[in-house]
Amino acid sequence: MLAAAAGVFLGALLILQFIPYAGPGLSEIVTPLIVAGFMRAFRTIDEGEDPELPQLLGGFGAHAFPLAIVGAIYLAILIAILFVMKLLGVDYEALLNSLQQGARPEDIAGQLEGKLPLLLLGTALVIPAIAATWYAPALIVFGNAQPLQAMSLSLKACLRNWAALLVNGLAFFPVLLIALIPLFGMLVVMPVMLGSAYLGYQAMFASKN
Repeated sequence: MLAAAAGVFLGALLILQFIPYAGPGLSEIVTPLIVAGFMRAFRTIDEGEDPELPQLLGGFGAHAFPLAIVGAIYLAILIAILFVMKLLGVDYEALLNSLQQGARPEDIAGQLEGKLPLLLLGTALVIPAIAATWYAPALIVFGNAQPLQAMSLSLKACLRNWAALLVNGLAFFPVLLIALIPLFGMLVVMPVMLGSAYLGYQAMFASKN
């Protein structure tokens, strides 16, 4: 069920990418709603029952608006980071276009020559944005938190538990290799990754809600 849901949701996000101009942005806004559905499904499993479609679509119910706000805030942060990085000399959009047009690896490497510090800066800017949204969907669905409150709590939890999350990420790296399997890889990786996020939420927040 979880793999099938992952396939449907990934397909929907892929379709959104084809909408001119607005597609990628809509994908970011919809993603927290999808994550929230998986959080409800994992809660159902945690309670000893089998997840069904209503749980997996739970993010599109009463909490849809605050979840979409989280996605919109995350999108705005990404746009701001991309703008800053472009001003500093790293144009991620141009690099992506080059890859899509079949640029050779050595050509991409040439464009990035001497820009490693900027790439590290870009990564450093993105990580807090990801941390702020990592537990936000669960906090909204299970704790009725407001968007900014949920993102703030998520960021604080990630900062306080950074060592455990780092170990979790390193342990999860072999699982990511499964994503390289064409067609089926992400159907396994996505539920496992979100299941890890649910367990993290349970450990950090569940006893407090």
